[in-house]
Amino acid sequence: PYSPGPGRWFVVGWELFGLAMFGWSTERVLRPTVALSPAGIALLVLGLFLAWLLFAHRILRMGVYVSDHGVRVLHLLGRRTVAWSEIDRILVRDSRHTLGRVTVAGGMSVQIEPRVGTAIETTLWADGIDFAFRRHAFHAAYRELRAHLVRARERGRPALG
Repeated sequence: PYSPGPGRWFVVGWELFGLAMFGWSTERVLRPTVALSPAGIALLVLGLFLAWLLFAHRILRMGVYVSDHGVRVLHLLGRRTVAWSEIDRILVRDSRHTLGRVTVAGGMSVQIEPRVGTAIETTLWADGIDFAFRRHAFHAAYRELRAHLVRARERGRPALG
């Protein structure tokens, strides 16, 4: 229900820069102790580039996808698909994450509450890279997701007649 903002491309570029710096510093650190051949350096660069490609692809694909059958949430590492009939409600919550005695405020995010089981965190986060400067897009995506749920429920009702 939304298109990723330009911030994701910034993140992907920033990660490439970070990995390039990591590769450069690793080569500098290893040079005095380990004689890296040009082939070894090429393998290091290739490995880092392939890791970047994999994660860049996942970052750019992260999101909430809808169809007539249900909703799929793609995270960086994993995905969750839920049929419309399994969803109780979709809501916006102030998400907080607690680790021991430390609580970190997460901000407003869209959650899917299934009829059975625990709430499913989506990638729709008001302060995230996709919506931080486009609050209207966050609210529009939330409304669109709820509208899909309403339409799915209407399709599932028996016809009166």
